[in-house]
Amino acid sequence: MEYQALYRKYRPQRFEDIIGQGHVTETLAREVQEGRVAHAYLFAGPRGTGKTTTARIIAKALNCTNLGNDGEPCNTCNSCVAVTVGSSLDVIELDAASHNSVDDIRDIRVSVTTVASVGGAKRVFILDEAHMLSKAAGNALLKTLEEPPPHVHFVLATTEPYKLLDTIRSRSQRFDFHNVAVEVLAGYLEKISSAEKYKVDPAALTAVARHARGSVRDALSLLEQVAALGDGSVEVRGVNRALGLADSEVYAQLARAVVEQDARTAIEMVARLSAEGVDLRRFVSEGIAFYRGVFLAHYAPNLAEVVDESADVLADWTRVSKELQAPDVLRMVDHLAEALLRLREGREERLMVEITLLKLTRPETAGDPASMTARIEQLEQRVRRLGAGAPAAVKPASVVAKAPVMKEVQPVESEDTAILESTPESGPGFEFGDEPAPSEPVPAQPAPLDEQAEPDEVPETLAPAVVPVEAVGNLTLSQFESVWPALVAGVRDDLGPRRQALFREASPGSVDGSTVTLHLPDHLSFHLEQLQTDELVREVVEARAAELLGGSIRIQFRSGSHTEDGASSSPSESEMLPDKQQLLEAPAVATDPDALVEGLLGGQMIEEVVTDD
Repeated sequence: MEYQALYRKYRPQRFEDIIGQGHVTETLAREVQEGRVAHAYLFAGPRGTGKTTTARIIAKALNCTNLGNDGEPCNTCNSCVAVTVGSSLDVIELDAASHNSVDDIRDIRVSVTTVASVGGAKRVFILDEAHMLSKAAGNALLKTLEEPPPHVHFVLATTEPYKLLDTIRSRSQRFDFHNVAVEVLAGYLEKISSAEKYKVDPAALTAVARHARGSVRDALSLLEQVAALGDGSVEVRGVNRALGLADSEVYAQLARAVVEQDARTAIEMVARLSAEGVDLRRFVSEGIAFYRGVFLAHYAPNLAEVVDESADVLADWTRVSKELQAPDVLRMVDHLAEALLRLREGREERLMVEITLLKLTRPETAGDPASMTARIEQLEQRVRRLGAGAPAAVKPASVVAKAPVMKEVQPVESEDTAILESTPESGPGFEFGDEPAPSEPVPAQPAPLDEQAEPDEVPETLAPAVVPVEAVGNLTLSQFESVWPALVAGVRDDLGPRRQALFREASPGSVDGSTVTLHLPDHLSFHLEQLQTDELVREVVEARAAELLGGSIRIQFRSGSHTEDGASSSPSESEMLPDKQQLLEAPAVATDPDALVEGLLGGQMIEEVVTDD
């Protein structure tokens, strides 16, 4: 006998032989048994779930001469045998993909009017891929579908029922076929393997059922391929080779590489998979499915009820979920999904996969929000680790400058220090370890929030930490003026734009010992008030001046230009403003309005018009 593919050789011949569709077969068998078969059926569902096979069994049952009490055909009478071998004149199968015109529907209408080959027999028209019918052809079929002759029945099978006309769907009795569960399909494959005398590994049958995605026909085709590859032996390795799949343990190794940020392991993994002939596109696709399961394991305690997978797969998901945090799982799914889109666009497969795994294991190489979040979490973890006993962070300039007299030391250039000072969780006053011994300097507390610089004014670098030094002695105004340009330039970055705009209006006025008075013009009263009340400006200027002069000084702000002995060289307010008596005794001065217009407004006399009132 000529060899037949497994899905043809083991095609179900009875309602009870169809697996995973009990809600359909039981209903149809009861309708046949009671003689209440509808004139038109619509079978909808994924490929390989038994739609066409069920339609043939209906045709066989309607014409069976030895129909059983349970509505099952006998499969031994001439009619049943003819349907089985495809020679029955009363069962007409049409492919709507190639018979989708009005002329084809006209031929069907002619065939409907003919009598059956045997008296009392039923004619059954099976229209496969019915969604391929054109709109005109569908409309042409309506009348015949609605009121066919008593001996005619229609069965429409489709994978996309929503493409059918509503008028066709409303004239048919619809049954939805479902994907077959993995465990049910694996059990069915075991029976077929036993009949074919294959040496099978149960895990391999489960793998075949998983990758068939509920399709019995796909599962049997894959089983046949793997058995041929393994010379009658069905093993997991053979399934992976046949499909170009990576072993499930690879995804667990990738998860560990992401947790440990081990980019080298991830890149070597891609090289190994490529050398083994693994389909990298399928590797990415399967990775999305695997980490989806890991994500579900984080939030679904009843995982077995949520997904249709074997116990081994559920155990793998649960084990990896304990190593990989939920945000990292989501990040992996997002990056793998993006990589799959790029691969479908025809990008170079290995390069795209390597870049994706690099972004997963090294979040600093990616700029998406999920990677930024991962980097922040890593910084927070470093803060927690340093909190066990790391040295305290260097204090900001606004805190250091509160000491009365300071001396420069080198600042601590540490990334961890910067982290400690900027992490919201720890705060600017973060402390470590036990309380310092009395002999050690106690770190100063941070300035209150209302005294700290605004976000856009905070210096990017820390001011140098200092220790007490002697005050400058015999400082003169000329000495201070010699360092004034360097002082203004040195505090520009530390003050920020707003404070710098206020401070640049000041100028050296007088020196008294180690106290320097900076003057502002009399009309800038707002600037003076802000500088006198802003401690940070004074602290930064004093600290920078101490560096330039080699000793500490004290800065104060006043209005007007003062001489070195403290006397004001600018006229006082009383000298500038005339009193009332002076205004009264002043001689009247004639005012020419034309001159005012020309002088103040820049006007020009064009023509003088004199009118007589």
